[in-house]
Amino acid sequence: MAGESSAKRYCLIGAGACGLPIIKNFKERGIPFDCFESEADIGGIWNPESPHRVYEAINLNTSKGLTRYTDFQIPAEYPQFMSRRQAVDYLHSYARHFNLFDDITFNTTVEKVEKAGDKWRVKVSGKKQPRLYDGLVVTSGHHWDPKTPDYPGKFTGEILHSIDVKDRDQLRGKRVLIVGAGNTGCDLAAEAVFLSDTVLHSMRRSYFFLPKFIFGRPLDRMLDLTQRWPVPRKFLRWLYGLGFFVLVGTHKKLGLPEPDHKILESHPSSAAAWLVQLAQGRIAVKPDIKKLDGKKVIFTDGTEAEVDLIIHATGFHATFPFMDKAYFVESDGSSPMFLNAFHRELDNLFAGGLVQPADGSFWQLADYQGQLIASFIVAQELDPKKAAWFHNLKANARPAVDHGVTYVDSERHKLEVQHYRYRTYIKKLLNKFGPLAVAKYPGHSAQTAAGHQRSGQGGDALENKLRPQAH
Repeated sequence: MAGESSAKRYCLIGAGACGLPIIKNFKERGIPFDCFESEADIGGIWNPESPHRVYEAINLNTSKGLTRYTDFQIPAEYPQFMSRRQAVDYLHSYARHFNLFDDITFNTTVEKVEKAGDKWRVKVSGKKQPRLYDGLVVTSGHHWDPKTPDYPGKFTGEILHSIDVKDRDQLRGKRVLIVGAGNTGCDLAAEAVFLSDTVLHSMRRSYFFLPKFIFGRPLDRMLDLTQRWPVPRKFLRWLYGLGFFVLVGTHKKLGLPEPDHKILESHPSSAAAWLVQLAQGRIAVKPDIKKLDGKKVIFTDGTEAEVDLIIHATGFHATFPFMDKAYFVESDGSSPMFLNAFHRELDNLFAGGLVQPADGSFWQLADYQGQLIASFIVAQELDPKKAAWFHNLKANARPAVDHGVTYVDSERHKLEVQHYRYRTYIKKLLNKFGPLAVAKYPGHSAQTAAGHQRSGQGGDALENKLRPQAH
């Protein structure tokens, strides 16, 4: 039982796509831990049995190269943008390969976490007494607590949030209104045209709707490549705007209002299928909703429409029901943590996956976070001088890990990071840790460290070169 011995032990909360690489990094480094997962399987929102699971026909909007974990390749036969089923299979393959299932306590909900001196008191379901842990890593996810707008009037049809849309039958034969033009909203609108009677798409502002491929390569990989160029960011933004004009065209020709922001100042939507359906007249774009009246929706431009189903693809609250959320997010939705992962004062509180990459997956970034968290924990035991260096850094540093633009003032952008700059900064920190970035936790057991020889399924040569190797 944790708290009954002098050995330090950590509590890991959540075994979703961002929790798994942190579990793996802790196990690989021999850091003692318990991991609690409320569901019966791994995967979080990708677990098909989870009440928060994503829509059955969804595909990832990030390509394989910027989604995969750093030392476990996505199968070559998978498409660039994985389906839900393929994503689930990849997560299971990863967990099996690194023997993670036995390290996770399933069907166990963390009900309450409190600070107890320099430790954490954790109450879990099914146990009367709480457990004491020396450290805490929260990877419970931030895409499950729906955020919905409130409009004047009353709607007598059906209202759902996108997280409540689980299968195609919910859309079939209905007059559907999608609210919100992020990736999820665009994906649902493009899917609904094949199932619903009519599809309207309401958005507060116009956005930059981007294709998924350019010159035969995934757009996110091309954007990632340009971030390596030694040119001013202002030039890159100009280049991206030119590319949008060439590849997609003007908003006027698309029948859309001009955006009220420059490219990259709002999270772009990867919407190739949506653009096709828009061009074919199967999606009708509407402005924001003014009020509701029965099944009638009145928009801010004075037009109105009768609909049966409103789907709010309007994002999520970052919610931590088991503890004070102020540790992780401010009242405006931003994070006070260093790299959104390290508490600035406490050396035993961490978060995983609490980022919103504009052009890549937070799965991969969670892996880098796990490597850095583990390195700091090991340093606290083996090299107090190096641990003090990092403690001072995380207390004060505010690294430029975004696009270098002022985002539209929206909660949607408060956790925004730029994938290349974020992971490159973490790699630099790992290099500064030196041998500690691969060192084992003192006293680690053979059982804890077993099963982690790297296989031939590692990542591409560039990523393997940049990432410190354990063997």
